Amino acid sequence: MAHVVSAAIRTHWYLGALTIASALFVTYFWLNGTKDIVYTLYFHLVQRPRPLEVPARAATEAAPKVVLVYCTCDDFSGESLLRSMAQKYENYEVVILDDSNKPESRAEVDEFSERYGVPVVRRPDRAGFKAGNLNNYLRTADYDYFVILDSDEIIPSGYIDRSLDYFAHYGNAGIVQANHSATRNRNNFMRTFAIGVDSHWIAYQSVKDRHGFLSLLGHGAMVSRECYLAAGGFPSVVAEDLCFSIAARDAGYYTVFAPDIRCEEEFPVSYFAFKKRHSKWTQGNMEFIKRYTATIFNSRMTWFEKLDIFLFTYSLPLTALFSLYVVIHVVALPALGYTVTYPMWMLIPTVAFLIAPLLNDIIFHYDRLPKRTLASYLLNSIVLYGSMFFVSLRSSATSAFGKSVFLVTPKTAGKVTMREALRSTRGEIAFGLVLAAISWLLTNSILPVLLIVAPALLCVFLARKHNDDYPGTSAAELPAAVVQPARSAAEERRQLAALASEEEADPWQDRIPTMAG
Repeated sequence: MAHVVSAAIRTHWYLGALTIASALFVTYFWLNGTKDIVYTLYFHLVQRPRPLEVPARAATEAAPKVVLVYCTCDDFSGESLLRSMAQKYENYEVVILDDSNKPESRAEVDEFSERYGVPVVRRPDRAGFKAGNLNNYLRTADYDYFVILDSDEIIPSGYIDRSLDYFAHYGNAGIVQANHSATRNRNNFMRTFAIGVDSHWIAYQSVKDRHGFLSLLGHGAMVSRECYLAAGGFPSVVAEDLCFSIAARDAGYYTVFAPDIRCEEEFPVSYFAFKKRHSKWTQGNMEFIKRYTATIFNSRMTWFEKLDIFLFTYSLPLTALFSLYVVIHVVALPALGYTVTYPMWMLIPTVAFLIAPLLNDIIFHYDRLPKRTLASYLLNSIVLYGSMFFVSLRSSATSAFGKSVFLVTPKTAGKVTMREALRSTRGEIAFGLVLAAISWLLTNSILPVLLIVAPALLCVFLARKHNDDYPGTSAAELPAAVVQPARSAAEERRQLAALASEEEADPWQDRIPTMAG
């Protein structure tokens, strides 16, 4: 790009400044795309054929005390917690950390607590968000290890035993992060996009575990008491998991990925829920950039761990800065009567890097899914993530000049009419139309902004995609533990234990549960 920049500088200094900024945006876009290609190809061509085996720990070792810490805030799922409680390990306890505000949610937690004898811990306010909720209990509790469970989390019955194997194998492990797959996909929206969870976790986390910076990912993770105390507890930020992992790393503890421990989580139930989660992630990452950038540069981590954090964490908030690239080429340069023309060959790597985030999904699911299903997933994903540009822009600006907020992802969704879909996506639609109009007025074309405008206008259809609940599912297709109600708490435990055994034999099977009894 050097000759393009030089030509602009020779014309006028401000044209040179704009062109340099444009070149930097293109360079970062290429770098981020390179990351996706390298991680994906390394996993599938090099790392996956040589899996690391972690042996079982010695049977003579003492059984440390483990606490399952279940976090909820108006999104309690008794069925998820009950199935997670069916552990084969003996020395463990369960506690519910309830931050719920709604009376009906608190009543549901209390009913479960009374039925199964699980203690509930509440606090007078929600200071510190999830981090504050965890610290409120963990700083005074009695345990050797604790496991973080989100409201939709289901851990396998051998989770505790196998996680302790990893701690025994890696002497410097402070956190063991389990693998995840998306299950209980009860509507068309969830079914369409959940397959991306299965491919993303195993590929990216495996490579980061060996050659980058692996972070606690908020749930499905076991943490040692020594690591928790050495890190100083969870910092009161939205991205408490990432910031805690950095503090633990500086204290000499590593996060280890356990690919053979597969937990279950739910994909966001609707487009609205997905937007809310994306906004939380963007705000959390922007807060992280503001408060932890200097910490990263001064930390004990290696240069490639720092680069790994930069590439994965800074990408969401930097979407907002990418809007400056659009402004430069669609508004500023056309208004100044100047055109930046890059060589045509640059389109080839640019297009490759544009689809790079989907490369892992294509390779992972190519032989697992019907080609039509895979093609539908890829096209829908382009629209879904493309439509997040406006959400990223708004969330980045809000958190950059204000305070980041921890948003709880909704776990339920009602039917949405076309009018309601248009109203709920009016921000994206208005943004797309205004951007298209500006591009047309100044460049006589909408091609420069087509990849932003098209998803913004199509998101209205994603807003109604969850309306198709339980497609093609009949009672005959559901597990016996779901169809046949239990008569007692003890019987319910036996049914769920049997169901857990079935799922261990076929962990990829998708199930649709309800609260038995």
